[in-house]
Amino acid sequence: MAFVGDGGFTMLMGEFATAVQYDLPIKVIILKNNILGMIRWEQMAFLGNPEFGVEFSPIDFAKFAEVCGGKGYSIKEYSEVESTMKIAMKERKPTIVEAYVDPFEPPVPPKTDPEFARNMAESFAKGQPYVRRIGLTLYRNQVNTTFKSVQNKLKETLTGSSE
Repeated sequence: MAFVGDGGFTMLMGEFATAVQYDLPIKVIILKNNILGMIRWEQMAFLGNPEFGVEFSPIDFAKFAEVCGGKGYSIKEYSEVESTMKIAMKERKPTIVEAYVDPFEPPVPPKTDPEFARNMAESFAKGQPYVRRIGLTLYRNQVNTTFKSVQNKLKETLTGSSE
């Protein structure tokens, strides 16, 4: 089983055709967001620059799998994950499952250093496209992390006081 981003897979699509040629029952899960995600975040967070040249034309990877002679599935909603994965994993042919993901979700570690935050702010100031959407996603993630932390502390306090 391979678990890859769509940008990485586009560089190796011929390998899937080879798997079909040799009837290898591989499974390829593709996180689809139509961007070179790691490059986007490296440009912003490590270099302090707005993104450049990271978006690409959408490719229907499920159809690509079928055209090659394999099986292809798409997951567009969270509610489709379990049923689609169960079906795909039973396939005997080489299989691709493309799972649509939020292109603004950062691959950021849970703790960031001040330089990371400074570079992000700098890229925003220099004209980063989608700055509002990216900022909203970062804010939402921080709120969720803080909420979970408070929940865990509350649970520990309640559990500890009842003993």
